[in-house]
Amino acid sequence: MIDAVFWGTMIPLVFLIILLKGENRLMMLFFAWGMVAFALSLPVNNLIHEQGGIPLSVLSVTWAPIIEEFFKALPLLYFLIRKQKTAFPLFSFALAAGIGFSIQENYTYLLGQTGAASSLTFYVILRSITTCLMHGMATGILGFGLTLIKEFSMIVLPLLFGLFSVSIILHALFNLYIASGVRLMGMLMPLLLYMVSVWILYRGNIMNAQAEQSDG
Repeated sequence: MIDAVFWGTMIPLVFLIILLKGENRLMMLFFAWGMVAFALSLPVNNLIHEQGGIPLSVLSVTWAPIIEEFFKALPLLYFLIRKQKTAFPLFSFALAAGIGFSIQENYTYLLGQTGAASSLTFYVILRSITTCLMHGMATGILGFGLTLIKEFSMIVLPLLFGLFSVSIILHALFNLYIASGVRLMGMLMPLLLYMVSVWILYRGNIMNAQAEQSDG
């Protein structure tokens, strides 16, 4: 069933991507890659779970964050070789990949809840403002890092490794909190990080606009 959902979403999306141009197309390509990243991560996670005998509760805070963040982040390496600046912040492209991943993951969990007596609408909304944002923010951290690398010519590999580690830790902590007695903390964490990121981007846009006016 999840394969049918994947192709039912991906094929119409490809038709849309073909019609787009420039960085709008690139943004949607990152979103589409997020869906592909989920399709690649799922069998790897299942293989580790089944062949390694690792319980899902343990997998969710150990191997799964590493595998999922790795696949989500792969296309961000493109910006290391791209010299010209982008119209959108690199954070936005990273967020798009994370959101694309989370939507496919939502489909999987939704299909597993079809027999539940509780409201599926509330379930999906709750996941959309918690898990979806977590996937977006975990990958978004790397987008922020790439911006620093390109603007300030920082050392690439150590910073990338550090930020990748932070994204994995954030992902693992979310999964740990959600399954524990501090579930509310886990649910609020992605939303707070998103709000902080939006504020940082907003302040950055204001500062850039002021700098351009000063130069003019």
